[in-house]
Amino acid sequence: MATQIVISNEDYVKIDDGYRIPWNQRGNAMPELPHNIPESIHYVVWNTLQGSNEIQKCDGEGTMIGNTPLTSVEDVVYETTTVQDLLDWGQTRKAQLETANADNDEAAEAALQAHIDGGGTEDDFVWNKTWADYDPAPL
Repeated sequence: MATQIVISNEDYVKIDDGYRIPWNQRGNAMPELPHNIPESIHYVVWNTLQGSNEIQKCDGEGTMIGNTPLTSVEDVVYETTTVQDLLDWGQTRKAQLETANADNDEAAEAALQAHIDGGGTEDDFVWNKTWADYDPAPL
């Protein structure tokens, strides 16, 4: 289960300080965080590194306007979304992305073998799919 999450709104999400999800791969189930409006969420930081766990806010122009401390996984980040909700989502999305990549690799290998069994070679094999074709929660 994920215990750390850092969200750079509209940029990336880091899960447990080691798994980075680019913003365009966050999927369709990520809880919404306001951006490009007054009281935008710029960053959400919940980790064990030195420094504060907090929500960093900015105005619609990108100027920092203050931080809200986070002290518990039950703290609300936005509307009814808690830190725990974000951790749970992050763990689920990480698993989805790992599975989609593995499924793509497995399908590509099976397709290559079928191609070779049919008389083709590795050199003339074409695979046009990516992990995104196996993503259960695309954008």
